[in-house]
Amino acid sequence: MKIRVLCAASAVVLGATAAAALPVATASAASSAHLEKSAVAAAATAPTPLPVGQSDGNLSSNALQTWQTDSTVWTLAYGNGVVYVGGQFLNARPPGAANGSTTGEVSRTYLAAFNSTTGALITSFDPVIAETGSQSSPGVYTLAVSPDGSTLYVGGLFNKVNGSYRDNLAAFNTSTGALTSWQPSAYGKVNAIAASPNGQEIYIGGGFNELGTSGSTAGIQTRNYAGAVDSSGNLLPWAPVLDNALTTIAVDPDDSQVLVGGYFGNINGVFQPGAGAVDPVNGTTNLPWGANIVPDDSSCSPPAVKTIVISNGVAYLGSEGTGGGCFDGDFAVSLSSSGDSLVWQNACLGATQSLVVINGYLFKGSHAHDCAYAPGGFPQVNNNSGGWVTHHLLDQSLTDGSLGHWTPNDDDTLLGPRAMATDGKQLFLGGDFENVNGKPQQGFAIFPAKPDSVYPSNPTTAPTVTSTSSGTDTVQFPAVSSADVGTLNYNIYRDGGKTPIATLTATSWPWALPVLTYQDKGLTPGSTHTYTYAATDTTHLSGQSPASASVTVASSSPALSYNQTVLSNSPSFFWQLNDTGGTANDASPNNVDGTYTGGTTQGAAGPLTGSTATSFDGQSGNVYAQTAVNGPQAFSVEGWFKTTTNTGGKLIGFGNSQTGLSSNYDRHIYMMNDGQLVFGVWNNATETIETPNTYNDGQWHYVVATYNGTNMALYVDGELIGTNTSSSAQSYTGYWRVGGDNLNGWNLDPWGSNSQGTTQPNTYYFNGTIADVAVYPTSLTAAQVQAHFAAALVQGG
Repeated sequence: MKIRVLCAASAVVLGATAAAALPVATASAASSAHLEKSAVAAAATAPTPLPVGQSDGNLSSNALQTWQTDSTVWTLAYGNGVVYVGGQFLNARPPGAANGSTTGEVSRTYLAAFNSTTGALITSFDPVIAETGSQSSPGVYTLAVSPDGSTLYVGGLFNKVNGSYRDNLAAFNTSTGALTSWQPSAYGKVNAIAASPNGQEIYIGGGFNELGTSGSTAGIQTRNYAGAVDSSGNLLPWAPVLDNALTTIAVDPDDSQVLVGGYFGNINGVFQPGAGAVDPVNGTTNLPWGANIVPDDSSCSPPAVKTIVISNGVAYLGSEGTGGGCFDGDFAVSLSSSGDSLVWQNACLGATQSLVVINGYLFKGSHAHDCAYAPGGFPQVNNNSGGWVTHHLLDQSLTDGSLGHWTPNDDDTLLGPRAMATDGKQLFLGGDFENVNGKPQQGFAIFPAKPDSVYPSNPTTAPTVTSTSSGTDTVQFPAVSSADVGTLNYNIYRDGGKTPIATLTATSWPWALPVLTYQDKGLTPGSTHTYTYAATDTTHLSGQSPASASVTVASSSPALSYNQTVLSNSPSFFWQLNDTGGTANDASPNNVDGTYTGGTTQGAAGPLTGSTATSFDGQSGNVYAQTAVNGPQAFSVEGWFKTTTNTGGKLIGFGNSQTGLSSNYDRHIYMMNDGQLVFGVWNNATETIETPNTYNDGQWHYVVATYNGTNMALYVDGELIGTNTSSSAQSYTGYWRVGGDNLNGWNLDPWGSNSQGTTQPNTYYFNGTIADVAVYPTSLTAAQVQAHFAAALVQGG
């Protein structure tokens, strides 16, 4: 369960009972430019979940217990079964030793090597790197292994290696560990080294102003922030013109371009903040980049791109950001000789430091604390000990950047894990952390491939059980999550039994837990039962949940059908959305018909057996009332929906325009990017109720929002989720609308906006299916809401 910090003055009161899912289960004033930009944002659905028990990239979230360092690791490189580790440490420490322990320590100054499988210290590799001058932060800041695996290139701030003079650059023979004769000098810190595909060009970036090898033909020449030498150390002509430090370099595997990232604002005199691509020979020709590639805001400094990795023709770039509100997420760029173009941006806040691609997934190191603007992302949540809950380790889809299910954590005290590398199957991690997953592991860690011993979390919430139809118990409970498996099975047990009576399947994240429902049928009326559940990834079974309260099985079923029950409560209108023409016919006697717009598709399967519904495209699809009414000061809004969207949108609401975006709008139910629902009215501020659980799980859900002029309530699947108070709702004449309308000003994120002008939710229009929308002139009681849901359960399909 999570509760975000709201900007509005009023608080949310969460109901004590979890919500459920059906079984098989002003804000009024805003600039038109911003509204249009937000409204046309493309809707998206979450990537297809992996099968039960499979993890993203087949990577374990359980780090090995390996040798470690006694201070920060800034860089990693892999080659021939060895992980090379560079940083500001002075010693290597044995596995399991806590921070501060010196027992078993072995001296390693700024550079060490570990076995990539076991994490054991390689004792034969023991270079002594030193800075005997006046540099205040000596260390190794970048490593690269040559394409043939024979040479380890080292850069940073130092002037001696094994007693020999080396000016911030050095190289080692990987077979013998010996220092080679390669000795170009960089007059300033070296942050990045990358070799060309054939290993003949060594591209170098940092904070230096001269580069080259003394005594060579080209000698040492001016190179501000970037330059290149060959494998013999001779200076090459590659010299892009930058106006600030370079922090990362990546060479396209086809050798057509060199990507650079850093703190600069211009490349070769062209405004291209933070990142770009240049030719691999002279570096003075910029490759065409789409104008929208690098996230930029005039109020922010360049976005400080800290990491670039390339996989299958796409570059993935991570930005540290340069201040509050400035872009510090990651983005993907498709590489092409005709010009590079943006694929996606992920606007998580949290200073991205490191990226690596493993088995079709992007893994990220950061201190992500607010991903509300990202598809499917989590909102910012206060930490009880101060600050915010942060996620230092995450993974993302290569297709759209949406967040995956790999969620181990460490305790980086600054910006996040500084380095990542891989052998294609494992993830090697470096940073300033002292613990990983709560266990001592400083500076360096290895996350191996699956299988592992990671269990789903133990359920802590007892199921909610009701019996509203003869011989049937309805069991509802929230999902749990695993640190590396997204899709789990849930075994349901009756009366303390050890054998499951049913198994359900659901996909979850730690911040997005759907709610499952099971109907236990064929029971003896009058008998009593309790229920528990447990989660499994098919290999590891969690503990069982607390037992539900005992429930007595009903001996009768609702007398009225769902439609009859709705009409018995005298709605102002009832749009079943099962039409075949352009009119949404009112099933009530009030003849308040609606009109379908483009972007709607009729005839989708509905929530009840044999019923149909309407699908909405998430971009323009709408049904609007044909007649304007005064905004009611007492009302209930009711409907059914099904979606897998990860970009949110408005389901039902009231606005002063029939089409387009209203300038006055409230009395609405909308979905956030992560699948949480919000009910809100406007009373000179947003007055809202927000669900703690998520409902974009591809199942049908029943939602009701009520307001009686003072009290607000939100129900999902028959259960009260939360309450709030508001002395009034905004007064204006308008139209009821289904499928989308303005939400500008209803962003519940504590930052209120981000540097890219991204809206939260990303789209104001809903991508999913909606059915049986009713609006009432009164506030339905909890008993009436439960009666509606009970009638639906009898007809559920």
